[in-house]
Amino acid sequence: METKNWKERFVLGITGSMGGGKSTVTKIFETLGAFRISADEIAKQFTAIDSPVKEELTKLLGNEILDHNGNMDRKRIAAIVFSDKTAIAKLNAFLHPLIRQKTLSIIQSVESGRIVAWEAPLLFEAGGEKICDATLTVSASYEDSWNRVKKRDEITEVEFQSRLANQMDIKKKLEASDFKIINDKDLKHLESECNAIYNEIMNRKLS
Repeated sequence: METKNWKERFVLGITGSMGGGKSTVTKIFETLGAFRISADEIAKQFTAIDSPVKEELTKLLGNEILDHNGNMDRKRIAAIVFSDKTAIAKLNAFLHPLIRQKTLSIIQSVESGRIVAWEAPLLFEAGGEKICDATLTVSASYEDSWNRVKKRDEITEVEFQSRLANQMDIKKKLEASDFKIINDKDLKHLESECNAIYNEIMNRKLS
């Protein structure tokens, strides 16, 4: 890719497979000076106990997503949607426009001259690349990804595989991306890769 010239702000969509290291990469970009946005963090606002769309989600997925106190339960939601392709399609169709609207609002608030590092696990699946100036896919081996996930999340390997199956194949994401990082070495190497991409984008900024 030949990085485009830009002036106001540059939106870099960052994606990859679960456990691949995209969150780490996004945070590295933040330390370099980018404004970080996480689609997952925004999504959690809509599945929190005080969710503004609790009623709509309950109608969509059923009372099974509520705990014994009647509060939203993310683990119950995950158990339902990651074992039912119809349920996850319904959830994504409902949440993605809300997440997109909130994301665009945040992007517009970012001061001129900065890179926006937007981490979105389903960037291509949800058509999020359309609002990006460039895209970056972070990839790691299955073994490395699973090792990270099992240390971080309380899920089984079967659940991990189920969630991977609901995402675009990582090879297709790599092919569709403007930038690629293969996360198969240490943190220092990962930081070096991020720094090179950050500098390439910044060097195209118009004064």
